[in-house]
Amino acid sequence: MKHAVQIVVTPGSGEGRAMTTAHQLQGILEQRGHTTAIQSHSNLATLTRWARTCEADFTHIVCVGGDATQSAAAAAAVRLSVPFVPVPSGFGNIFARAFGHPDEPDAVADLLEQGEVLRVDVGLVDNEEIFLSHHSYGLLQQIQDTVEKGRGQPKSRVARYLAYWGMAKRFLVDTKPPSLRVEVDGRLVAERAALVTVANVETYRDFLSLTPSATPTDGLFDVFIVPRITRLRVAMLLVGLMLRVRGRRDDARLCRGRCVDVTVNGRRREQLRVAAGALPLLVPAGTVESLAPTARIETRAS
Repeated sequence: MKHAVQIVVTPGSGEGRAMTTAHQLQGILEQRGHTTAIQSHSNLATLTRWARTCEADFTHIVCVGGDATQSAAAAAAVRLSVPFVPVPSGFGNIFARAFGHPDEPDAVADLLEQGEVLRVDVGLVDNEEIFLSHHSYGLLQQIQDTVEKGRGQPKSRVARYLAYWGMAKRFLVDTKPPSLRVEVDGRLVAERAALVTVANVETYRDFLSLTPSATPTDGLFDVFIVPRITRLRVAMLLVGLMLRVRGRRDDARLCRGRCVDVTVNGRRREQLRVAAGALPLLVPAGTVESLAPTARIETRAS
């Protein structure tokens, strides 16, 4: 079966390699008889507008970029119920890596022809913004927002890691942590937490695994919470988790639920909920068997 493939790309992703990947993939797909088009978006605002308004004149969406790009583009796949293919090309690529999605154009083309469509969960913030991987509050979000603000973020992976650790030192030493009130499925689980991550998949795998059991096929979030403890203990907790030191989770709490309410400093309140099975995700053959038994196959892609 031949496909009409919409390729979506943010050119700055992957140290500038994303556009090259998109064009290489386009060439391979057209050689195989598929029709393609490329949508290039310089920022997430224009991508978000496209995802909310585009018409269903394609059979598949392929998104080349990082986690933020994938989440923005996935809104179109959810709205139109069109199979979605994330091609990892950013820094973290947490969602795509959770399923083993390839980043080489030939392998992506093979996936489009041989993969399986799996209905997976997505997260919603205040019933509007979609996130595929996780949504954080406190230290981790402050670090990420500051490092990645504007166009001056480091391009290389090594420089990005150093920037994150440098920023972590700054926030741990100089910045007062927020006070986070957390409710999970209507039950109060933390009154004055310092750090919260609401995850749909394992967060920061192979680097700082906060939610090792999270799976996007069970209709539940995994919620990682660090209570109000000293800055030294927060630092020791995060370093211990990175180094996989036994017992380092003692200061943290993990819980699960479908709906999470987070109130920041007693003022700003956000509600996060799971949209179970909302995204038709094209996954490599055999991926379904390696996931939790709650995974649901919708159809074969070819």
